[in-house]
Amino acid sequence: MSGPGATRNLTSLARDLEQAHRHGVRAATAGLQDAALGALRLHGTGVRTLAEAAVSSATPFLRAPLLARISRAVLLHPLAGDGDGRCPSCRVEAPCDTARELRQ
Repeated sequence: MSGPGATRNLTSLARDLEQAHRHGVRAATAGLQDAALGALRLHGTGVRTLAEAAVSSATPFLRAPLLARISRAVLLHPLAGDGDGRCPSCRVEAPCDTARELRQ
């Protein structure tokens, strides 16, 4: 992505991904402390560290497919459109609704 809105959009995407990471750590922390685990249930100050490590290890595997799909969608719905100023996928005046949504 390029242009004046690109930094804002990347920042927005990064912010959303970091928020998802925080939610994942909270969920992992709760899971490690779940009473249903019985004797395997974890307690103490190390639980959050273990949860953070687990989510951090999984994050690249979760982000890569998502970012690849977003990248493909951006290529299919360019903000400026084609040479005629139309979205090559939607065949409407650029930017199409999809291009606008991808840039938020």
